[in-house]
Amino acid sequence: MHKDELLQLLQDPDICQEILLIIKNGGKPVAHAAPAASGDKLAAIRSQLQQASAEKKAVPSDADKLAAIKAILHKKAAEESKKAQGIVDAYAAMDVLSKEISPDKGLDMSKVQDEDEDDVSGVPSDLGGSFADKLALLRNQVQKTNEERAAEKKAAEEKKAAGGMAEKYTFVLERPCPVCGMDTHVVKCKSRLNAESTDLDLCIHYKDFNPYLYRVWACEHCGYAADEQKFIRHMPEKTQEKLMQFLQTADLAMPFVEERTPEQAVQYIEMAILFNELADPSPNRRANLYLIMAWIYRYNGDKEKEAAALDKAAELFELSLDTENYPVDKMSDTLATYLTGAIYVLRKDYDKATRHLSRIISNQSLRSTAPKIYEMARDMWQDVKDAKAKG
Repeated sequence: MHKDELLQLLQDPDICQEILLIIKNGGKPVAHAAPAASGDKLAAIRSQLQQASAEKKAVPSDADKLAAIKAILHKKAAEESKKAQGIVDAYAAMDVLSKEISPDKGLDMSKVQDEDEDDVSGVPSDLGGSFADKLALLRNQVQKTNEERAAEKKAAEEKKAAGGMAEKYTFVLERPCPVCGMDTHVVKCKSRLNAESTDLDLCIHYKDFNPYLYRVWACEHCGYAADEQKFIRHMPEKTQEKLMQFLQTADLAMPFVEERTPEQAVQYIEMAILFNELADPSPNRRANLYLIMAWIYRYNGDKEKEAAALDKAAELFELSLDTENYPVDKMSDTLATYLTGAIYVLRKDYDKATRHLSRIISNQSLRSTAPKIYEMARDMWQDVKDAKAKG
């Protein structure tokens, strides 16, 4: 059809209306009869419009081709990226696994974080070195102790048979372990002990016996160790699960013995500190464990190790006073402040001692609420003042 013919047809209103309907319908024929006078020409126009629409759909535009190519390239790049990331992840997982698990050390629990109230993320190492190093050291000590105890048990049986047993200040009970739940033997000290003197940091010296050797209880089945009061306290379920997972590979369990040596007692305290770092954020409880350790060394006459334990106790008491809400267990902030000052007096750090003792004697309300601590702090503060004056 020529251009002139098409222009002539477009002058017909019915034909124009039909063309508009076909265009609106996407080039498809409209379901009604065309005007009779122009039927043939209208059919020809409809046929040409349909053919043009079909050809337009059959041949994609350059933009359509470019979009299709981009989609294919994007899909291919995504598949390659996913494949490469899978390889990277596999190697990364192998690397982490090789660092955290070894035949002799087991699981490195220094990377474990609790999700409940006993979160230990960021807790500093108190014993020196990494958590894994301390665990390896304690594991070796436990193995050595187990060997020594076999010999000790034999010697004790021979001594008992010979009638050479000394007076007993302890008795044995069974208590459920807060971690594994099994009944374990623990040692309790008799309440009536003969006290001879008390040191500035409240270490009591008893005649012929050292009860501080038994302040930490330990489970003979799983190896968990803690101060007596913490051992019998309810443990959160999440903490229990985490400790149980740790103890399955820790190899810290030791057979029960009723009579401990100072070395064994210190080992139990170190284990309790390890568990405190793992599942208890309280620096006050660690400070108390180090203070008990210092008292054991004092009983044993080891001044160098006593000094190191006292320094750590003072450091943790100061951290506790700055970060914890008191009372902690049964300890008030006044008592924690007094102990910190007393430790610094024993270490002859008089400036720090004065700072802590002054907090007590400047609080006049303590005269009535904590009179004994107030009087001890006042007397000690005066002794420090005199010592500083003498130079």
